[in-house]
Amino acid sequence: MLLPALLAVVALGWIVGWVTNSGKSELSLIAFALTAIFVNLYFSYLEKKGFILEDERTLRINEIASRRTLQITSISLAVAMLLLSGKLSDPKMEGAFLTAGLVLAVMLTLHLLFRHYYSRVI
Repeated sequence: MLLPALLAVVALGWIVGWVTNSGKSELSLIAFALTAIFVNLYFSYLEKKGFILEDERTLRINEIASRRTLQITSISLAVAMLLLSGKLSDPKMEGAFLTAGLVLAVMLTLHLLFRHYYSRVI
C-alpha cells in the first residue's frame, strides 16, 4: 500500500540528482513540490479507503522522537559553538561559529513559539 509513495520519493531522488548534475536546479524544486502533492493526495486517498496510517501509539512515538531530536541537535550545536569559539581567529571558523549560533537561536526560538502556541490551543 505504501509502494507508490516510496516509488515517488525514489523518483524524486533520481530527478533531483539528474537536474542538479545538469545545472537546472530550479527543476528540482518543481519536482519536490509535485512529489509532495502526490504523496499527500495518495495518503488522503488511503485514509478515505479506510487504511489506518497513524494511531495514538504512532503519534506518541513521533512526539518522543521529535523531542529527542531537538535535544540532541541543540546540544550538538552548543558543543560545536564551544569548540569553534576557541578558533575565532580563523575567518572560516568565525563563519561556522556564526552559522551554528544562528541555527541554534532560530531553532530554540521556533521551539518556544510552538510551545506558547500549543499551550493556548491544547
